[in-house]
Amino acid sequence: MHAPDACIVRGVYLVEFLLTKPRTAPQAREHASLDALRSACLPQDGVEHIRVHTSRAGARGVFFCRAPDLEQAVSRTYAVCRRALELRPEFRGWEITRVAGAL
Repeated sequence: MHAPDACIVRGVYLVEFLLTKPRTAPQAREHASLDALRSACLPQDGVEHIRVHTSRAGARGVFFCRAPDLEQAVSRTYAVCRRALELRPEFRGWEITRVAGAL
């Protein structure tokens, strides 16, 4: 049985993420944030789709992630976010504030 707070569609989990930027950093553009996240995806991450919204505080959005269970989907989403922040200089100083199964 799957966790009650997971939204599941044929083995695809909806996982929310929140990335926080330093106050002094400029606001990221949505297409640049989406590109950074997509480029950090590996085939084994099982990412089917990503939606992202940027603001003065950082970026938030959702991953649609194919995984055996919610825990793996959350872990994979966290890994992609971490890689994106590590690989792109424009995200230096940003932090992963939240990664969790969506309600």
